[in-house]
Amino acid sequence: MTLPYEGIRIIDFTQVEQGPVGTQVLGDYGADVVKIERVDIGEIGRGQQPQINGVSLYYMADNRNKRSFSLDLRTPEAKEIVYEMVKDADVVASNFRPGVMERMGFGYEELKKINPRIIWSVASGWGQTGPYEKRIGQDLVSQALGGLMSLTGDRDGPPRAVGTFIGDYLGGMMIAQGIMAALAAREKTGRGQVVETNLMDGVIASHLQENAAALNADWKFPRAPKGIGHSDSGPFYAIYECKDGKYYTLMGAFVPDGLGRLSKALEIEPSLADDPLFENPTRWNEGSPALRAALEKAFKKFTRAEVEERFDANGLPPGSVYDLQEVFEDPQVVHNNMVVEAEHPVYGKVRLTGFPVKLSDTPATLRRSPPTVGEHNEEMLRELGYTDAQIQELQTSGVTGSENIKRANGATGS
Repeated sequence: MTLPYEGIRIIDFTQVEQGPVGTQVLGDYGADVVKIERVDIGEIGRGQQPQINGVSLYYMADNRNKRSFSLDLRTPEAKEIVYEMVKDADVVASNFRPGVMERMGFGYEELKKINPRIIWSVASGWGQTGPYEKRIGQDLVSQALGGLMSLTGDRDGPPRAVGTFIGDYLGGMMIAQGIMAALAAREKTGRGQVVETNLMDGVIASHLQENAAALNADWKFPRAPKGIGHSDSGPFYAIYECKDGKYYTLMGAFVPDGLGRLSKALEIEPSLADDPLFENPTRWNEGSPALRAALEKAFKKFTRAEVEERFDANGLPPGSVYDLQEVFEDPQVVHNNMVVEAEHPVYGKVRLTGFPVKLSDTPATLRRSPPTVGEHNEEMLRELGYTDAQIQELQTSGVTGSENIKRANGATGS
């Protein structure tokens, strides 16, 4: 089976999360992603906690289907190796602060002289130019300046960050999307180009509807009352505590006769569907406090499992609020194959998130476990035509390191 991006090589300078997430997507669909890392210690993402056996689980999450090539880029020999790789590469990806790649000698203008078809993907916090060009970019601040934080949290409390590094993940998807578009464009033009993405723009693009309302109607979005899912919504789009202390989400307004079905499921008498206040959906939020109290009382009559059973029987959307352990026990998640396994040379068997996009003929595959530092040094050098004697000289001089030798002697480079 030939995968969609088989034959595409990406020279990957990215680190931590934003960049590695994006290049991993291409790797999942067949691209040969060669991760350029520092000799011995690798990229800084390898130091993230939690760790087991000295291996960062966060690093492994973002770096499957890649090869690791560790180089001391301060040396002219290492730079020449990169230039040699660029000749036959398709993409060079990085997420350093603006100007770093140019100072290392790997800017777009330099590399396109070697290979006019090269696609130069550069990601940052704010953009390559502009008033924030020199600022440090990071997920949390992108959520703040991108407006997402102002929409998150309860109305009576402070703004809150989303419970994961959503800016980095969105940024990674933007990187993958941009590279895919540039590869398609190259098929028509024969030329490479610059793909520029940043954390802030990705976060801004995560709330398109709110943006349209703010830009065109000066619409304000105060954070939602406690337990309500969105500031424009009310008790029918909310989160409720059940009898067993677990939580359930309600989307009763999004199905035909949602009020009647909800009342039947939760044994609410008289039925909400018969209340004149709710005949017109535009008035549903008018009775919010009393309705919210009634629904809180109704949900607490049943455990979360009982609510789910009753909702299912009445054609209401499922809405159990899972912790992460429960997520991967859910039968639909299991059916969707959202866990994949690989054998890591240091950690052992590692379980990772599966592939959310399913292609019928050329599905994503887990072909390589997340690499140890410099795991593929010798393999890469041989592909570039270096002899065993030359490889040994590069290792001895510290240009490439000698991680494979160290592992053979009992040391680990995870």
